[in-house]
Amino acid sequence: MLDVLELGAEGWLRNGESWQPLRRFYGVLGDPVGHSLSPTMHNAALREREIDAEYLAIRMEPGKLRQLKEGEASRMLAGFNVTAPLKEAVAALCDGRTDQARDTGVVNTVRVEEGKWLGHNTDSGGIRTVLAEAWSGDGPPAKAIVLGAGGSARAAVEAMVQWGIPHVEIRNRSASGRQRIGQWLTARGLADSVRVGPLNDIGDAVPDSATIWICCLAAGVDVMSFLPVAAGQDAALLLDLRYGDQLPSGSPPLGFTCLDGLPVLLMQGGLAFAWWFGPPVPWAVMRDALSTG
Repeated sequence: MLDVLELGAEGWLRNGESWQPLRRFYGVLGDPVGHSLSPTMHNAALREREIDAEYLAIRMEPGKLRQLKEGEASRMLAGFNVTAPLKEAVAALCDGRTDQARDTGVVNTVRVEEGKWLGHNTDSGGIRTVLAEAWSGDGPPAKAIVLGAGGSARAAVEAMVQWGIPHVEIRNRSASGRQRIGQWLTARGLADSVRVGPLNDIGDAVPDSATIWICCLAAGVDVMSFLPVAAGQDAALLLDLRYGDQLPSGSPPLGFTCLDGLPVLLMQGGLAFAWWFGPPVPWAVMRDALSTG
């Protein structure tokens, strides 16, 4: 069973029992977080590198982030990853951010130094690397469509722009989400080149150009109704950043190449590991840990 930490009124609870860390530890913050394979992957890497630390799943409500940063509970916390819905809130609490974190406006990796949170974003680099390796064309596709408007969607847009895709589009169901990501695009100078529109259940017509779809939707949301029924004459690829129980059931559109989020989890996790501990990153060990889950 996956160990899960929670921050109670008087300190840490580990699987519901009071817990005091005796050595430095790392973790992944989110809510929900019990599905995460990050602890399996990172603990295998820590053992391989013979690093005296452990990595845990940490269920964290947004309202408790400041308590985590400023309270005694953070004393042995040396770093952490961040997942939904905390990436923007953590970014706001960071004392310093890398260029990647500033560009996206969200943080998925934090290094703690003398009580200060230093924020980084490895999602955009992970997404771009995975898609570039999986894409069958000679260059980037003509179009990318990002479904969702949260922190992962910002990283996906950043990755697509950096890859040189000429037409990038964001689709999101809520008007407030579209407004927030529109404000980010304006701040990044991308408002004229990245289109923002509604997400509906009608689905696209069969595409007439090579296209990538990146699903950044919440767990369990069926992405298939937002896609064409089939690929056209050119390549079509779906990257769904979810994995395991978070993926809905259903067959992919005819002719699509489909990837779940495990390759991105591996890539962004390895980049985070390198930021915390330096090289070498035990990529093979981390990949094997994810495959056996």
